[in-house]
Amino acid sequence: MLSNIRADDWRRTSPLAAVFYLGKIYQAIAKNAVQSLAPLAAFLYASEGNLVGKIALGAALFFIVTTIGAILRYWFFRYRITDDSVLIREGILKKTQLDIKFDRVQAINTQQSVIFRAFGLVTIMLDTAGSKKQEGHIPAVNMALANTLKESIRQSTQAKRTSKEEPTSEDDEATPIVLSRKLLLLRAVDMVKIGLSSNRALIFLVFLGPLVDRLGNEAEQEIGERIEDGTIISAADAARAGLEVGTASVAAIVLGILVFLMAASIVGAFLRYHRFELSIEGNVLKSTGGLLTRHEHSINLNKIQTVVANQNVMLRWFRRFRLQAKQASSSQTKGSKSFIVPLCEPRQLPMLCREIFSDEFSDAVLNPGAEAFLPIARQYIRSRILLTGILPALTLAAVTATSAGLSSLLFLLWIPFNAYGVWRLYRGYGVFLARDGIALRRGFFGYRVTAFLHRKVQRVSLTQTAPQRRKGLATMRFYLASGSIKVPYIDFEQACRLRDHVLYRVESSRTAWH
Repeated sequence: MLSNIRADDWRRTSPLAAVFYLGKIYQAIAKNAVQSLAPLAAFLYASEGNLVGKIALGAALFFIVTTIGAILRYWFFRYRITDDSVLIREGILKKTQLDIKFDRVQAINTQQSVIFRAFGLVTIMLDTAGSKKQEGHIPAVNMALANTLKESIRQSTQAKRTSKEEPTSEDDEATPIVLSRKLLLLRAVDMVKIGLSSNRALIFLVFLGPLVDRLGNEAEQEIGERIEDGTIISAADAARAGLEVGTASVAAIVLGILVFLMAASIVGAFLRYHRFELSIEGNVLKSTGGLLTRHEHSINLNKIQTVVANQNVMLRWFRRFRLQAKQASSSQTKGSKSFIVPLCEPRQLPMLCREIFSDEFSDAVLNPGAEAFLPIARQYIRSRILLTGILPALTLAAVTATSAGLSSLLFLLWIPFNAYGVWRLYRGYGVFLARDGIALRRGFFGYRVTAFLHRKVQRVSLTQTAPQRRKGLATMRFYLASGSIKVPYIDFEQACRLRDHVLYRVESSRTAWH
């Protein structure tokens, strides 16, 4: 299969790969420095004086340095494809070489920017087990290479799985015809809903403080001019004028920032998910979408560890969900890699469950409003109110009673607020148990439902606090390759039976967990 692309020498990609590396440099800068650059930009905007020349010179130097860095990264990049692995060499001063075996690859994703699309090029992203992000990139190569590599990895994985099973007849060895079925297609109105329900871009709120300070200075200047003109002749007039100017200015800037955040988020949704299409090809779930840059992501159904349905406040208002199919990740990373379905309707959740879990967990419940969820023990409310509400409030009131007097009693107001929060958390918890899998619901104002197969579990733990032991309760935690899931305050005997059942399903399963 790879005879037409293998070579003894290391290969170099198209010079247009420098554009890809330039984008990677800017992304890294934006990701790591946005929290410091945004206040700096706000400070420069709020400060007096003409800084246009300095900013222009700095921007030009910044562009030149990053462009040179991108060209050097392209020049020192090499790749090679063998019968069972992809080898990548890169680095300017610090040389690195990646040897990515086919059996470690969970998915091959492609990305095609506007520039790459004009030249028929794509960026191949190799998604592997044990890493938080895509481990390897091969930028600016033709689509034929990406398709050939996908097919080679698929055949290698299938051959390895078949070798562990019983031999098949010659008729069965024929390559099956893989049909593609469309599962979901998002429209333009869905992009608006995705944008309005996003929690990103809130970092721009740091502009609010400097802008308000500048507006305050402008308000003082305007009041001074009114005094000089004789419009204001008393302190009451000055206070009233200051209140009018300040209130109008702050309201206008806050409204402007909110409108900007919503518009930026909607534009971002169009850029990332325009014409988003979800399909399934055999055992592979694939999505394509993007306005300027077309993204193609795929995931093998066998690689999925957990499926998560999220519904924040805005998504609850729209009656929509955001779906994540989480893959295995390294234990040294805090997050896990996810296959994202940005928006889906409640009626589509059962269909997606059947496609992802097949017959193993076809009755999985992802809708948080389903009656199949069982509540946790009510002792959770009493315990949490005592530990996080009553004890802290009484302690702070007692410590500050001498110095603050009766004002220290204000700490007691925390108790009813905490009780409401605990009650909301209790109402959010729910557990759905089935023969082959579990679904856990939790939430405060929104909801998050996590479903997984028993055979994917790597470890189960049971813990009991002293109050839980007296009530015959326990906290259960399931450890998977994508993270851990906690089920608090369930019956101890039921938890023991569930633990034994899960471990039995793990030991008796003949299907690999990844």
